[in-house]
Amino acid sequence: MRSGIALFGGSFDPLHIGHLFIVEEVRYALDIERVFFVPAYQPPHKSEAPRASAEARLSMLDRALVERPGCSVLNWEIDRGGRSYTIETVERALETFPGTGKPKLIIGDDLCADFGSWEQADRLLELVELVIVTRGGSVESDIIKEFHLIDNSPLPVSSSDIRERIAAGRNYRDLVPSAVYHYIEDNGLYRSSSA
Repeated sequence: MRSGIALFGGSFDPLHIGHLFIVEEVRYALDIERVFFVPAYQPPHKSEAPRASAEARLSMLDRALVERPGCSVLNWEIDRGGRSYTIETVERALETFPGTGKPKLIIGDDLCADFGSWEQADRLLELVELVIVTRGGSVESDIIKEFHLIDNSPLPVSSSDIRERIAAGRNYRDLVPSAVYHYIEDNGLYRSSSA
């Protein structure tokens, strides 16, 4: 019987099949009942703001996850505005979902090396069970000691590549969920330097 929750943060600019594949790999490997996608208003580790608006990124997530049982969106970081710090989201999750145990926090191995620079990193590691997925990085870290390592096959797709494809007029249809594709097309996202 599935139990517990997991948090999966990111810009989701846009959400793509690689994100969904990772989440399903984690859900089945760890028997997680519900995964919450947590779009950041402004990720602290990225210098540039997301290309699509917060509203557009939320809309794409909402549409893509409608028919995906066990997956939901938390708009807490979007509602907070400003820099999005994972520690604040985790503390709120603990208050909002009592009785579900420590939330699992899904991150890519490409984020491990700099994890010590995250806001209140030591406390964050006390509050969550860290779940690391393969994205072509390394799990080596001065601060991360305990974690679940998911043996996933990383898909060669990224949001930045999709944005570049759209701007260049190249095919991207099968790299994103159908609902995301139609939203991007209907709203003319990523066609030029403006979202």
